Amino acid sequence: MILSSSILLGFVRLVFLLMFLYYCNNKLVKREYSHNLTQFIVNEWFKYGSLSLVVVFVLIQLSVYSLINYVLIMLFIILIDVVGIKNFKNPVRYFKEASKSRFFEFLKDNENRKPLREVIRLERPKKLKDDRVFIFYATLVLIVAAFIGRYYFYTYDTYLLSDLWISNLNKVILFDENNWFNGTVSVEGELAVSNLYSKLVDISPEVGLQSLAILEDILLSLIVFWAIRKITTSKVLAPMIAFLTYVFLYTFSPIEIHYLLQNEPVLMGLTFAIPSMVYILKPDVINFKKTNFFMSLVICFFAIGLIDLFTLLILMPPFFIIALVFVNKNYLAFKWIALVAYIIGTAAVLTTYYLMCQYYQNDFLIFLQSSLISVTSFTYMPNLIIPFEELLKYYQYGSLFSIIILPFLIWYKKEEWKPSLVFMLYFNLLVTLSFIHVEWIDTDLLRLALSVFIPICFGISVAVILRLLFPLYKRFLKFKIAIAVAASLLVFSGILFTQITPLQNIKSSDKTPRMVLDAYDKILHEYFPNSYAVVNDNIAQTMSVNKHFFINYEDFLFSYLDSDSIYHHNRKKPRFFVENPQYVIPKSVLVFVYHDNTETENHFADQNQLEPLLKEHINTLEKRGRNVSLYYESPYVNVYEIVNEPKSSKIDDLIY
Repeated sequence: MILSSSILLGFVRLVFLLMFLYYCNNKLVKREYSHNLTQFIVNEWFKYGSLSLVVVFVLIQLSVYSLINYVLIMLFIILIDVVGIKNFKNPVRYFKEASKSRFFEFLKDNENRKPLREVIRLERPKKLKDDRVFIFYATLVLIVAAFIGRYYFYTYDTYLLSDLWISNLNKVILFDENNWFNGTVSVEGELAVSNLYSKLVDISPEVGLQSLAILEDILLSLIVFWAIRKITTSKVLAPMIAFLTYVFLYTFSPIEIHYLLQNEPVLMGLTFAIPSMVYILKPDVINFKKTNFFMSLVICFFAIGLIDLFTLLILMPPFFIIALVFVNKNYLAFKWIALVAYIIGTAAVLTTYYLMCQYYQNDFLIFLQSSLISVTSFTYMPNLIIPFEELLKYYQYGSLFSIIILPFLIWYKKEEWKPSLVFMLYFNLLVTLSFIHVEWIDTDLLRLALSVFIPICFGISVAVILRLLFPLYKRFLKFKIAIAVAASLLVFSGILFTQITPLQNIKSSDKTPRMVLDAYDKILHEYFPNSYAVVNDNIAQTMSVNKHFFINYEDFLFSYLDSDSIYHHNRKKPRFFVENPQYVIPKSVLVFVYHDNTETENHFADQNQLEPLLKEHINTLEKRGRNVSLYYESPYVNVYEIVNEPKSSKIDDLIY
């Protein structure tokens, strides 16, 4: 497996950024509803993740999108959120009092000679029920496990450098030019997240796009873990089994291994939709006032509409129907607020799309229908041990057990299991919809959504079983964490053992695209922008935008030798190039040469026959005295560097 250092580097930077924000939240803001790391990630992603996407959308429409503008706006919004609008009526007084309080606290710590370790240590929130330390380390382990669980399939990925990948990359790059729709109205919010992520962790758009599916799955795995903790009484074992089911149970889930790293808008949409579902069922989880609750949901639904209309228009309405039927009287007002927020958020995003369709002269109904149907999702799932239709029946049978038991716990035992019952009924409704052939409902997208709700149902079923067995193990409650961790490790081992053989039968994908991305990433980090050119197939031209000059093979083979001769003959005549700028060649030229590869058909298979011609041109240049060296070597592609101006392109040479 080729390890992409930039994918790993971006992930590590994101984790450190997350730790910093978590520390600041607990040390300075001290919001008790976000006291543990899992809760913090989900709450802030729901609130500020959705708001970030809306801010990016507005900035692009105003043609002022940049990282600095985004950061300044978000910092201002966060400042208002933390301080409170009421305190902004007299900001000088508020900041004066806050500064005085902090100063006196500092003096007190200094007089008491409080150790630095005690000063920087996080305080334990009042009325704390969860073990924050355990959840902190458990969340870090889950994040790393989810990353490894998805990155492992980089070897099988066929999405990288495909036509769809190149098309998506072009859209990601166009955001930097303040272009969201590019003449055709489409739903592109997920790719905007990719663009923003690449900026925040300082990686290339290519690596950001390739990392997007991994980030989606890390978020969803944590959300699944968090959701089971909130809607059931099990806090460790059932959430862990739900997490393991989502991340590692490949042969029992409606996914395609070869496209596991392909970003899916419906999955990104669910990273906002599932938390909103939990908040609607249990508003006390986030502990918002009604105004904040309403505004956060409006922004969330608008953001979901920017990402995926299928999630907004097909997946959300059935949930509202079931949630309103099984309403908790204490939260009735919040559910009506949520419904109004959904209507307003949906109306706002559809109105936005309608106006854009009018502006670009697109048919709104055609846009709407095309947005609800995906041509990039696949029903072919060779990794499944048994047919998917049969597998769904088994899942339904298992859910029926919980649906029978849950009413007993709710109405007889008077326990809080209504959210679990809603999710179980919702799951069965989605399964039913997947078998109904409706023109506006894409069964492929429904099955993709089911890949997330199946683990949630697993977790609920395990929690119900644990509740029934509670009289048998309640005497061992003081060892519950150790027992839950041991049981989770046992389940994890069983999942891996049962899937070794099926996964071994899956064929690895062609290594060429991964090596091409690795070579481009190395070039990007070592060369100064726009000081060099890359010679490659036309399909790779998008990867050169805003980075360097691009020369296709045809131009290189038919005209570069002449340009090289003219340039070096007149290189000491600056006036000549002022009058004939077309003969100026880049200071360095990097030529991609593909080897004969018969493993699979790919975009670069037709370029294998060019290897002798390219090497002949490179040898000719070397005979002319040009400095030619092998810059990148692999079994499938080599990159040769042709230096026209020594020490004029590499960053190290320019600095030192």
